[in-house]
Amino acid sequence: MLEDLNKKAKGVGLHVADAKKPKLFTIRKVKNGKLVAKNVDGDEAMKIIKKYK
Repeated sequence: MLEDLNKKAKGVGLHVADAKKPKLFTIRKVKNGKLVAKNVDGDEAMKIIKKYK
């Protein structure tokens, strides 16, 4: 799941990482490392990635 999200996020300049809680993710901008979203599940992460396109 994480690898798939990262492949899609890389195209729009984002990076997805595991959060401290299981099955949740954190999304940051690649350019400056600023936090975009924290503790989101896979479906929410996909919505955020699509929004940044």
